[in-house]
Amino acid sequence: MYGRSPPSVLDYVQGSSSNSDIEQTLAERQKIITALKENLKRSRQKMEAQANKKWRDCIFEPGDLVLLRLQPYWQQTVHRRTSQKLSKRYFGPFPVIRRIGAVAYELDLPSSSRIHLVFHVSQLRAYHGTNPSSHFSSIPP
Repeated sequence: MYGRSPPSVLDYVQGSSSNSDIEQTLAERQKIITALKENLKRSRQKMEAQANKKWRDCIFEPGDLVLLRLQPYWQQTVHRRTSQKLSKRYFGPFPVIRRIGAVAYELDLPSSSRIHLVFHVSQLRAYHGTNPSSHFSSIPP
């Protein structure tokens, strides 16, 4: 955070001090540090398990049809909504043009849309329908 590494706490080696009080204090400190490291490790594992509970690996190929989640008040050029609260969450299907990096995809949006064509994979869902041309007729010019 401050441009340098934090100070490291050296592990205590039993019998390195001649004073018994210091020896006992350093041994207790080592037990506390070991317990803290174990608690942090266990906490990290719990958070990782919780985060990965709903994680899914989505990979789309060019030409695949996907549904796009739009921000309700920002992205209105792709689809006009009469009621923001009651509108659909996902719009499309839109074909994937290409994959950009590990988690971004470029979509083929209508020419009337005024938003960026690249979206994070979390904003996309696979389309499992049969008639994608019916949606394109409802997009405003």
